[in-house]
Amino acid sequence: MEKLVYLIRTRPDVDRAALRDRLVDEVVPGLRLAGGTGVTVHVADDRVGIAGPMPEPAGSVGVTAAVGVWFAAHDLRGDADELLRPLGVRVDGYLVTESVWSEFGQRRGDRRDWPDGERSPGLVTLALVHRNPALDDRTFRELWYLHQSPMSESVQPRLRYVRQRVVHPVTPGAEPLDGIVVESWPSEEIVDDVIAFHLGDAGNLAVMLDSVQAAFDLPRLRSIAMSEYLLG
Repeated sequence: MEKLVYLIRTRPDVDRAALRDRLVDEVVPGLRLAGGTGVTVHVADDRVGIAGPMPEPAGSVGVTAAVGVWFAAHDLRGDADELLRPLGVRVDGYLVTESVWSEFGQRRGDRRDWPDGERSPGLVTLALVHRNPALDDRTFRELWYLHQSPMSESVQPRLRYVRQRVVHPVTPGAEPLDGIVVESWPSEEIVDDVIAFHLGDAGNLAVMLDSVQAAFDLPRLRSIAMSEYLLG
């Protein structure tokens, strides 16, 4: 099995509720007919009241939604690209390796008890990451996997962490990208308070900033607040 993630970029005035409904009600059934399974939808819809820790620039044609889907092989995805392309000004697809580094209830919070299709509680941030250009690929990977992942778990109130390393783009002209990270949080209020977002400790914030600057290309880092819909 191989996983694809599609990033959907829209203009600022797009109807976010209509985008969500179209994704869930029309696109997801189409992906299933094409052989897709384990579909997830992340979207900055009308149920999200903040932009996120490091959002897209104001007024930009930015990432508004992301769709994850598994296929037996990424080149056997049928018309998946065509199903998603009309939803945005630009839709970029990527083959990724998924690591569920921590699941709901595994290290913090409660286990998942809501059905497929219902909005996940709290808030999700979707991060788009690029390797620090000063690092070679192996050093970047080891810093991200062996330091950044466990360290961030210890200094933030994170409930779930899905780390997705980009293998290569699958749609023509997709922007270069090294990783797509999905993190779940208890509430919008916590994410919007930089100190609460680091367990109430300014020292944790300093540790996080040092690590992020070392591992990632900070000017290109984006972390966008979204709703999550796990559709199975």
